[in-house]
Amino acid sequence: MRFLMDRDIPVSADVDVLVVGGGPAGIAAAVSAARQGRSVLLAEREFCLGGTATGSLVGPFMTCTDPQGKQQIIRGFFLELVERLVKAGGAEDPMSITKCDGHSSWHEKGHNNVTPFNADVLKCVAEEMCLEADVQLLYGVQAMDVQKSSDGARLTGVVFLAKEGPVFVRAKAVVDCTGDGDVATIAGCPMMCGEEGTGEMQAAGLFFRIEGIDEELFQKRFEKGGTDAMRFTDIITRAAENGEYPIPRRRMGLYKSCDGTWCANITRIPDVDATKSADLTRIAVEGRKQMVAYMKFLHKYVPGAEHARLVSSAAMPGVRETRRIQGAFVMQEQSIVDGEMFPDRILILSNSRDTHVGLTGVYIPQDRNYSLPYRMLVPQGVDNLLAAGRNVSCDRHTLAAIRVMPPCFGMGQAAGIAAALAVETGATCAGIEVVELQKRLVQQGAFLG
Repeated sequence: MRFLMDRDIPVSADVDVLVVGGGPAGIAAAVSAARQGRSVLLAEREFCLGGTATGSLVGPFMTCTDPQGKQQIIRGFFLELVERLVKAGGAEDPMSITKCDGHSSWHEKGHNNVTPFNADVLKCVAEEMCLEADVQLLYGVQAMDVQKSSDGARLTGVVFLAKEGPVFVRAKAVVDCTGDGDVATIAGCPMMCGEEGTGEMQAAGLFFRIEGIDEELFQKRFEKGGTDAMRFTDIITRAAENGEYPIPRRRMGLYKSCDGTWCANITRIPDVDATKSADLTRIAVEGRKQMVAYMKFLHKYVPGAEHARLVSSAAMPGVRETRRIQGAFVMQEQSIVDGEMFPDRILILSNSRDTHVGLTGVYIPQDRNYSLPYRMLVPQGVDNLLAAGRNVSCDRHTLAAIRVMPPCFGMGQAAGIAAALAVETGATCAGIEVVELQKRLVQQGAFLG
């Protein structure tokens, strides 16, 4: 992309902190940085905030509590957002959802205290929070190049492809919340992608929402057969044998939302690389084919779903795994197993490992809290760049736990405050005072134990 630097690219904005990507991590990063008194621009390729939560219709927000569901431990920005969604009629309080029922798709482990939400209400509330904090929004732009200082140690800004052509946003610090690590990749930072050696990535999918489910009938099935019955494997097997279930994922995954609809986490498209447009296209096209087949399956085979109706399908594929930065520190799965509490922790959580490979994947419920360290947000090679969300520095088994949305909000909050702190003090992102970061996180409501 270096040829762009030979062009006269207009400067669109000059800010302290540039956040790229307006999903859960990006929203939290932008608002949190602005609340530190910094000028902030949030750049997003779509025309709303929310990322996977809105464009991909992924829901609900997964658990935000300890494994027993007794204490909410992912707080801070995430808790504030949820409270505002509840007040607006766009979510249910996760602490009120304690039993195994339709909200958790009748999962008994690792799905307690989920947060059902309405995607359109989330778009509005997230945007309101950004505007209230004086975050400048720039929609419809895709990061395509970067500029660096003369010594190559710092980013001076990011070039975006906008409707009018390339534009440049100058910034003192940048937070990559793209999910795919787009900015870090363009900047030449060391990256990891999928499984080491093979490049295999978790399967993708296309979410959709339906209505018309007879919840009472489903609940009776659960009371009779338990959680295993709610996977509907007996009915799915029969339909597959009849050639009427062409979906690789052989289990039900309907989650009751807060608005009478059900979020369908059903489709499965393996062997894709979502950093490539051709593969993203395949996810979208194949996902809709599977969605149509699934609706026919519900009508013909599933008692209580004979009158199910399609409400909406996602505009964006649901992607679980692509690139991750390779920082000087790479968090390993063993830290989750051990419940490690890092001295530089920026978040405490208990999310389970959920690796989607093969037909059903591997799900390992978590029985204790663990933490995420600040170090995993710091890439190598650029002094004023941070990452937050599913593109942070960890092995893919750790990613399988922390890629869900509540931890992403938490990582984004930490990255936003850290970027603001770096600008304020003149330190590199790696060199900020982590104790001061932790102090400010706690002041913004985060729980660090």
